[in-house]
Amino acid sequence: MKQFRLILILWLCMAMNAMGNETTANLLQQGDSCLSRYDVFHATQYYQKYLETNPSHLEARRKLASCYRKVGNYTACISCLDKIPSDSIHHEDMRMYYYAYLNQNNNDKVSLWGERIASSFPYDSEIIASLASHYNGANQPGKAEEVAKNYIYKCDSTNLYINKEYAYSLFMQFKYDEAIPLYEKLIAQGFDNFESNFILGLCYEDLPDNEKALKHYQKAVLFKSDNATCLFHLALVEKAFNMDSLSMAHFNQSLEVSLPKGRALRTYKWLADLHFQHNRYADAARDFELCTLYDEEDNPLNYYNAAQMFIASKNKLKAKLYLQMFLANANRLEDKKEAAQLISKAKEQLKQ
Repeated sequence: MKQFRLILILWLCMAMNAMGNETTANLLQQGDSCLSRYDVFHATQYYQKYLETNPSHLEARRKLASCYRKVGNYTACISCLDKIPSDSIHHEDMRMYYYAYLNQNNNDKVSLWGERIASSFPYDSEIIASLASHYNGANQPGKAEEVAKNYIYKCDSTNLYINKEYAYSLFMQFKYDEAIPLYEKLIAQGFDNFESNFILGLCYEDLPDNEKALKHYQKAVLFKSDNATCLFHLALVEKAFNMDSLSMAHFNQSLEVSLPKGRALRTYKWLADLHFQHNRYADAARDFELCTLYDEEDNPLNYYNAAQMFIASKNKLKAKLYLQMFLANANRLEDKKEAAQLISKAKEQLKQ
C-alpha cells in the first residue's frame, strides 16, 4: 500500500511538472501568435513571463528585444540584448544593437556595431548604406567614403543607395571632379531629384561651369521651390549670365522663404516685448518698425507701438513719423473705443 501511495505521489509530481512546462511553452506560443498579428503590446508581456522561468532561452530574448525595438524602447532593447552571451551574438542581434544605438544618437556605439557588421557581413547593404549616411551626417565624409567605396568595389557596384552616399561623401570633401560623374549617373538611373540636381549645381558652379550649374539649379527649383540656399545660388548664376530680372526675382524669393513673413512678424513682436521689459527702447522701436514690414495685414498698432518706443528712446524724428503713420491708418482699428483713446493720445504727443 505504501509503495502504491509513493508511486501515486511521483506520478502526480510528474504530471504537475508536465503541466507547468506545457503552460510555460504556451506563453511562448501566445507571444508568437500575438506577434504574427502585429500585437506587440501583448507579445511583449508573454515573452517577459516566459523569460522569468526560462532566462537562458535566447530566441525568446531576441523576440522580446525585437518587441522593445518596435515600440521605440531602445534602452530596454539594448538591456535585453546585453543578456545574450557575447559568443552567441547573431547577425540580427548586431543589427538590433546598431539601430537601437542609431536612434539614441550614440555615435560611438553606432560606429562600433556598424563597422562590426560591415566586417563580418560585408554584403549587408542596408547597414552599409545607413552607416555611410550616418558618417556623412556626423561630418565624417572620409569614413563614409571608405565604407561605401569598399562595398562598391568588393561587393556590388549597382546599389544606388550606397552610390548616393559615396557621391555625397566626395562632395563634402570638395572632390567635385569625382562626385560629378556619380551624380550624373544617379540622375540617369532614377535619382533625378532635388538633392542630386542641387549638389550637381554646386559642383559645376565651383569648377566653374555656370551653364551646367544653371541647368541643374533650375531643375532643383522645379522639385523644391522653397529652398533659400538653392534659390540664392540660382540667382547668382543668373546674374553671371546678365539675366537680371530672373536674378532679382530669385534673390527676393530666397529672402522670402528664408524668413516667412508670418514667422518674422511673431519673432519681432516677441523681441520687442523682451527689449521693452529690459528698458531697451531703441531696440524695441526697431523691432516694431520691422513688424510693419512683415505684417501683411498692416495692423496700425505696429505704427503706434513703434512711435511709443521711439518717444521713449528720445528719437523725435522717427517718433513723429510713426505717429503720423498711425493716425493715417487708425480708422482701420476694429475696437473703436480703443482707437479713439489711442488717436487722442497720438495727437497730444504730436503737439509736444
